[in-house]
Amino acid sequence: MTAAAPNTTTRACILGTAGHIDHGKSSLVKALTGTDPDRLPEEQARGMTIELGYAHLALADSKGRPLQIGIVDVPGHERFVRTMVAGATGVDLAMLVVAADDGVMPQTREHVDILNLLGLPIGLIAISKSDMVPSDRITDVKAQLDELLRGTPLAEWPRVACSAKTGTGLDDVRATIVALVDRLPSRERGPIFRLAIDRVFAVHGRGTVITGSVLSGAVTAGASLELQPAGLPCKVREVQSFGSAVTDAGAGQRAALNLTGIERERIDRGMELATPGFLTPARYVDARVRMLTRSGKPFASHQRVRVCMGTTEAMAMLVVVGGDAIPPGESTLVQFRFQTPVVCAYGQRFILRNETAQLTIGGGVLVRPSSRRFRPSHADELESLHRAESPETLVRFEEALRQAGFSPRTDIRIACEIGIAPTEVAAQRERLRQAGKLAALTGGPLVHIDTLAAVEARAAAYLKRHHAANPQEPGVLRDRFITWLDRRTTPGGGKSLLSRLEASGIAHAKGPYIAHRDFRPALSPEDAALMEQVVSEILAARLDPPLLAALKSAVGLSKQRLKVLEDLAKTEPRLVMFEPQHYISANVMADLKQCLRELGNGRRFKMAEVRDALQARVSESQSACGTGSQPVSRRVVQPLLEHLDRVGFTRRVGDERILLDTTR
Repeated sequence: MTAAAPNTTTRACILGTAGHIDHGKSSLVKALTGTDPDRLPEEQARGMTIELGYAHLALADSKGRPLQIGIVDVPGHERFVRTMVAGATGVDLAMLVVAADDGVMPQTREHVDILNLLGLPIGLIAISKSDMVPSDRITDVKAQLDELLRGTPLAEWPRVACSAKTGTGLDDVRATIVALVDRLPSRERGPIFRLAIDRVFAVHGRGTVITGSVLSGAVTAGASLELQPAGLPCKVREVQSFGSAVTDAGAGQRAALNLTGIERERIDRGMELATPGFLTPARYVDARVRMLTRSGKPFASHQRVRVCMGTTEAMAMLVVVGGDAIPPGESTLVQFRFQTPVVCAYGQRFILRNETAQLTIGGGVLVRPSSRRFRPSHADELESLHRAESPETLVRFEEALRQAGFSPRTDIRIACEIGIAPTEVAAQRERLRQAGKLAALTGGPLVHIDTLAAVEARAAAYLKRHHAANPQEPGVLRDRFITWLDRRTTPGGGKSLLSRLEASGIAHAKGPYIAHRDFRPALSPEDAALMEQVVSEILAARLDPPLLAALKSAVGLSKQRLKVLEDLAKTEPRLVMFEPQHYISANVMADLKQCLRELGNGRRFKMAEVRDALQARVSESQSACGTGSQPVSRRVVQPLLEHLDRVGFTRRVGDERILLDTTR
């Protein structure tokens, strides 16, 4: 690698070749560029491309500005389709080469399928070796192509007869390439850099060098990158593009990067370099697959396939979502279950080969680059995937947050998962927040309300299971339940979620226990009768109930029996424990709260005011907060107010109190 020079290229793109073996792809590239893309000695000796070859074509666009074309020459032999797909990664336009003497051949058909599946709508067809056949043979080959390409985007591709040997038609090929580049949308250099590695080697005195097509963004010397799926950090020492050292290389260019901070042995072809935090290794990936019509029979679910994606080929089990098979020519949603983690991004294209790599069977587009193992027969999973592939950005974003659950997602990771720029994420999140779709537990990230609803349902089910297994226990110990909630939400989120459960009425606290709202302990006839006596005495006592042990029904009970009675009282919905061993009627507590709402409506109040207000209600009606002319003393009011302070209904400020909860 030589000293860097300014990159003055005004337009750059990558052209990939395709076509049957021995149809003259490499010879045509050499004739166009002067560079032999067959760089391996065995390739040159056999006249057959085995590995990817690269060449550089310098042209001028239609306005006379410099145009740099990076050419990726791919092998045509069926055994090297994986390499062909790797070469197509990052390609802007394609050149399908068909020899005039042979015409359409088996790999011609396969490569046409691959170009379609990879979504390459722009390209040209070079009818090579035109010097070897009479002119009417060219007409015959064009007719074959008409038949092959009918109904595909390739049917509109321009066709140019040419000869690498004589040079006939080469200027037409160059002119056609220039015209096609004019039709290409300009590539914007976004904030995310991504490059799929197709070569890695060591240069004496320089160290590790990798090459690949830049898929997005741009890279400069000194940039910090991440090697995935290994998750290893590295830095860029130097950048080359089109054979020269440059200050930067971006989307639409071939790039060679001299890396530091990473050993050559840790890098393999098929890995990717990207902006740190963008790619996430995953074994489960969801996608939409289209099977080729020539497969002849439905492709059954749970079969092993080879997924050619970027510059890698990985084995995976293909699981059909919501069905048992994929009919020929049809598309459906699937989950790939890879043997080892892979990295990819939303909307990325891929090719499917059968397990033995003998046949291209289909391809498609990625929907969820980082998923989880799920049951494919569940209808809600299919609905979730439909939302994940929605053309509406907000729908995809909302679904990504549902899938994230309580796991925080950085903006850059969400950008990879739904196919938008990281700078757009904040606006999408705000739209959901304003729509009431997001909430947060104390100290936790914003999560989708469906996530909270799901964990609340799980918590309710957990309480019910505990009650079913322990019908005589008053509930789950509070600390144990909070720990269970913490593990399923975020550290420290259990208390916040428990407050939500209590506020919604799903669960209620009984002393140190938490129970489901519908739970009632299974009582023996003796316990049920004793509990009824206790409740009757406390209801009759109204504002001044005695301690539990001082009740007439409790006098004379053993310590063990009294403990059973206390546990029963904690789960009795008609009672409220306001102090240890001290219970009051739930109806009386409700009357007291209503009295405080009226008293504290917009102002502070003192204990004496509460006592007087209660006394007035007692004198006015026996059914309100007291009984008859029973006096209401400070001894009665103080512990009740302290209880309401503890549960957050009121708050004490000096000698006064503030009403906090106006609804309970």
